[in-house]
Amino acid sequence: MDFHLKKLLKLPHIILKLFLIFNVMRKNLTLLIVLVITFTINSQEYRKYWSDGKLTWNDFQAKPTKNSTINLAYVLMYKTDKKVIDDITYYGVFADAYIDKSLSFVHNNLKDKHQLNYNQVIFNLIEIHKRKFQETIYRIDDTFSISSLLGDAKNQLEREILDFQEESNYGIQKDITKKWLLKTTQKLTNSASFKVPNFRKSSWTYGMYSGIDFSAYGNTYNEIFNNTIALGLGFEFSYKKVFMGLNMSFTNSKLNKDLTNNSFKVSKGEKSTIGLLNTYFGYPVYDAKKIRVMPFVGYGVRFFGESGNKDNKKETSAGTSIFGFNFDFKNKKTVNFTPTVFGLREEGYSYFRARIFMSNSNFNPNLKGYTLNIGLSIGIEGKLLSKK
Repeated sequence: MDFHLKKLLKLPHIILKLFLIFNVMRKNLTLLIVLVITFTINSQEYRKYWSDGKLTWNDFQAKPTKNSTINLAYVLMYKTDKKVIDDITYYGVFADAYIDKSLSFVHNNLKDKHQLNYNQVIFNLIEIHKRKFQETIYRIDDTFSISSLLGDAKNQLEREILDFQEESNYGIQKDITKKWLLKTTQKLTNSASFKVPNFRKSSWTYGMYSGIDFSAYGNTYNEIFNNTIALGLGFEFSYKKVFMGLNMSFTNSKLNKDLTNNSFKVSKGEKSTIGLLNTYFGYPVYDAKKIRVMPFVGYGVRFFGESGNKDNKKETSAGTSIFGFNFDFKNKKTVNFTPTVFGLREEGYSYFRARIFMSNSNFNPNLKGYTLNIGLSIGIEGKLLSKK
């Protein structure tokens, strides 16, 4: 007893030590997260993008070398990324360009407004060729050619910078520098920093959805089956605004009465499988950016079967008609404008679907009825894009 009592008396001290250790670990973890965020921010501070504004002398942070008094260091590159514009997420390869402030310099004796304008022209040319390179990326047939196209873009940029330098005599001809500054500034002002890709959209869409259907039974079905929850899966296509789909659902129910149809019989108290396979056509009566309402009608097969581990289980089926409404709540649209391995581009979105529908079937005078269904599902829908 004394041994156990001593253990119990030590328990508060052990809990206190554990709390202190956890508190120290929490503080260290918080500090680590802050350091990582700070490092990430600092690692980007040497970059200046054209969208950050005009050049200032603070952007020239390196010391001049013995052989050079002026240098505007820049990077033209591409990267896989995403951009959100007008609530649409674009995925793909993006052109990127910036100057490296830590490697750029101008000798103190040369720092004046004219010299700043001279470097601003070069900065403008870098941005112009970045946008041209982005247009080139939109037209590629595969991603394997991007590296060589980047080399071409760099060569074209270097040549135009050289043309400007020679025409202005490396900034000595101030009037020429002003002319280039005006010309390049207007060119950038009249074009978007990121031009949304303009592709031809296919008239066809494709998609699938999966979820659950809550079903209540009517007529003689109500006497035989309990309300059920079924697993559902569907595939959907559309041409322009006409939708076509294939839907299937499966569940089972304990029987309140014998289920009989010709030679098929499942006794009261046993379980029967219940399935529905149907095709349908629909047309949206309301289709906005976030919501779509679509009535649909279709025809298919209702089937009942034996449940359990029996071999050679029997089934019976009959035709069934359906009609109902889909209510789709769309998520943000995504566009993948960079061709995949198969050269495909696509746009699409995911959605949450609520649907209400009724199905009616007639096996025999003693086995006929309808089901009223409420379905909840998650789906995706897409369409192919091609170059114009």
